[in-house]
Amino acid sequence: MGFTRVKQILDDSITAWNNDPNNAGPADLSGHGASFAWDTKANLLAAVGHGKRLIQPEMIGNGQGNNTNLVIDLRTGITSPALRMPKDGPFIPDNQVQEIVNWIDAGCPD
Repeated sequence: MGFTRVKQILDDSITAWNNDPNNAGPADLSGHGASFAWDTKANLLAAVGHGKRLIQPEMIGNGQGNNTNLVIDLRTGITSPALRMPKDGPFIPDNQVQEIVNWIDAGCPD
């Protein structure tokens, strides 16, 4: 699996969020900060959300994907109080979050 699949999972999440009648879409990600993007692999690896790096470089390729801020945010939320993303769902299915973990653990291949 490569970045294209990770991007698809994240893009599909925003599409699902926008189409959910419980959300006041369209999604406005500007509140996450100027350096929050996943349109390219480089941007995702440099992205910051809630003032924290989404994928900390020291956690890439060494089995630490579960501990990245991105994965924690998708599973439970990293803010206090915890706010799982995308806000109020629908949430990315666990098997797809695991695909992101596997990609990080594999060193974030193209």
